[in-house]
Amino acid sequence: MSQPGMIQRKQQDPTSSKQRIKDLVAVNFGNSLEWYDWTIYSIFAPYFAVQFFQPENAASALLATLAVFAVGFITRPLGGFLFGAYADRVGRRKSLTLAMMLTAVGSLVIAVAPTYGSIGLGASAILLLARLVQGVAHGGEMGTSITYLVERAPRGRRAFFGSTSWFSVVLGTILATLTGLVLTTLLSESDVREWGWRVAFGIGGVLGLYALHLRRSLTETDAFEEASKSADARVDSTSIETRKPRLLHHWKAILVVFGLSAGGSIMFYTWLIFMPTYAQLQYGQDSSSALTASLIAQVYFLGAVLLAGWLGDRIGRKPMVIAFGIAFVALTIPIHSLVDGSFAGLLTALLASLTVLALLFGVNGAIWAEVFPTSVRAAGVAGPLSLATAIFGGTAPYINAALSQSGHQDWFLYYLIGVAMITLVTGILMKETKDSNLIRET
Repeated sequence: MSQPGMIQRKQQDPTSSKQRIKDLVAVNFGNSLEWYDWTIYSIFAPYFAVQFFQPENAASALLATLAVFAVGFITRPLGGFLFGAYADRVGRRKSLTLAMMLTAVGSLVIAVAPTYGSIGLGASAILLLARLVQGVAHGGEMGTSITYLVERAPRGRRAFFGSTSWFSVVLGTILATLTGLVLTTLLSESDVREWGWRVAFGIGGVLGLYALHLRRSLTETDAFEEASKSADARVDSTSIETRKPRLLHHWKAILVVFGLSAGGSIMFYTWLIFMPTYAQLQYGQDSSSALTASLIAQVYFLGAVLLAGWLGDRIGRKPMVIAFGIAFVALTIPIHSLVDGSFAGLLTALLASLTVLALLFGVNGAIWAEVFPTSVRAAGVAGPLSLATAIFGGTAPYINAALSQSGHQDWFLYYLIGVAMITLVTGILMKETKDSNLIRET
């Protein structure tokens, strides 16, 4: 009778390699779907714009649809702080499960939403509400998932586990891009506009429900459970304000997260998200050529970021951050000059920029978690990360396009260099966190 019980306990052992891998897959599968939904919206916006806004003016409808996309960025900081605080109070597992549920529901609502022709402005309101919900969930997802992954990592592998979150981010964008390619290839343009785009959102919603199922079986992290036990043990002798530090008390850690997120987000959205579009708009590069170069570079980045995470666990975090800052300060202009409208030029620029980006993304997740005590860690990571992403990452494509059209592309490059310097200074001033203890209260 005791043997089966012993076997069961062994299978559920949160420290076992099998359980760690299961939890890692569950978190990153959901993270990929968050980014799938985020990307699929921008891919199909030109097709479904007239379904939710006045069809008589296609240009105005598209602008309104893109404005709704931008609203998602505005709500991300709010989601970061709300979900981060929720994760610090009730646990990482519950926060991640709730974020996945909201994302899946948002996609399913968009997939079956009535059109403007059916209910008028009500359709626009439904789309806006769905994106607001997804924006809040997305803001809480990234910071909390990174916190969870780093806390669940075995000793000496925190950077590698944290880097898998970026692997899943890019995997989600790749899946969305491939979905767009398949649907636009198999269906006529009129079919895509009428109902094909709904299939893309439906796929995201259904897979999101499966990801929700996976996340319900996540193991809570040792760091959170130990911190909760310590807080319970002190509840009779210590006030809540003393035993549960307020986030603003850790302003240095907040600045570290914000400084690393500033450079990382602006380079991510400039090179990985917008540069293929820029090559088409500025140099008239063929869309298939630009898309192919982008997909190759993204697949390359999947391996590069994991390698950088492995390296960060061996040589430390500071050297990687400093190398990222120096490289982009020195090489932003030369790398950008490679983009000339050709496939080879764009691919070379993307591979070079993403190699440098991987240096930071291989270790930033670990650093974010390591600079905060357990009781405010999720909020400390998710809040500043979402805010910096909204300020620098979300605006990068617009600023780039606006300055390019006005003949001042060099101004944007200097802007990139300036933000890279913020991250460089952050790397120089921050303490090495490689050997820090995650289970701590101060």
